[in-house]
Amino acid sequence: MIRFAHSTSTVALAALLASTMLPIAAYAGEETRAQAAIAEAKGKIDAGDKVGAGDQAPQLQDQARAALATAQDLLSHHKKTDAIVAAHHASDLADQAIMAANSRKASAERDRRDDLRDTASNAQATAASANLRADSAEQATAAANSRANSAEQSSAVANAQADALRNAPPPVASPSVTTVAVTEHDAAWTAPAASHHKRHRVVRHHGQPGHVKTTTTVVTTNHP
Repeated sequence: MIRFAHSTSTVALAALLASTMLPIAAYAGEETRAQAAIAEAKGKIDAGDKVGAGDQAPQLQDQARAALATAQDLLSHHKKTDAIVAAHHASDLADQAIMAANSRKASAERDRRDDLRDTASNAQATAASANLRADSAEQATAAANSRANSAEQSSAVANAQADALRNAPPPVASPSVTTVAVTEHDAAWTAPAASHHKRHRVVRHHGQPGHVKTTTTVVTTNHP
């Protein structure tokens, strides 16, 4: 009988101890969970700082820090459940800050590549335009050189002609020729015959030439 009473008291004591340990274990588990949630939120905020969330998404990053500070304060006041909720909120804000930072960085990178592509395209267009201007200038220079060479050759020809005229001997005067024609006439005349008429009137008849001879002599005289 005494042994049964002892056993009953032992069971009762064990039950009492068990009922006491359950809240203690639950309390210890919530504190661990709260600490883990706070550590997770802090790690995400640190990761956000490394990827530039403070510059790309400063508002979200500040909100995450504020939520983390609230969780730590709640845990220090033994409000473990509230601390866990606050730590999870801090983690969510840190995730949003990281995603916003990555998105903005990706957009900035795309803009940078677009700018580089536009810059390269503009540089190529500028280079092509410069090459065209250079080719035009080269052609203009070649044309100018050609005209200068032609002018130089024309000047050389003109100078050569002028030198030839200056160095040429004086012209020799052509001799003048004077031609004199002398014409001689040789005529034989028939003496006129006298005719007697009555009343002793003498009628004279003009004589007629028998023949005429003409001689032409050409005398040529050269004058220096």
